Amino acid sequence: MTIDFILQVATLLGVVFAVFLYFKKPQERSEITDAVFDNKFINLEKTVVNLRDNHIHTLQGDLDKHIQDNQMFAIETTRSLTKVETLLEQLLKK
Repeated sequence: MTIDFILQVATLLGVVFAVFLYFKKPQERSEITDAVFDNKFINLEKTVVNLRDNHIHTLQGDLDKHIQDNQMFAIETTRSLTKVETLLEQLLKK
């Protein structure tokens, strides 16, 4: 074996390795990018679900308060109308 033959084999192996890396690196970058995108998408989905649940909880609390206030207003209105009715009955009897 001569030195020329060894250099040719080394050069050929270097070219094959360079071509291999040329096609391998973009694939690895693509896989990493896909994994990062999937992770971000999952985090976004969790955030949306969390916001939705918090918003529903807030709306439920607001609705409960509105119902309670409306019931109190109905009770106060009934009391006031009862007083007015009693006064009218007393005035009409006179």
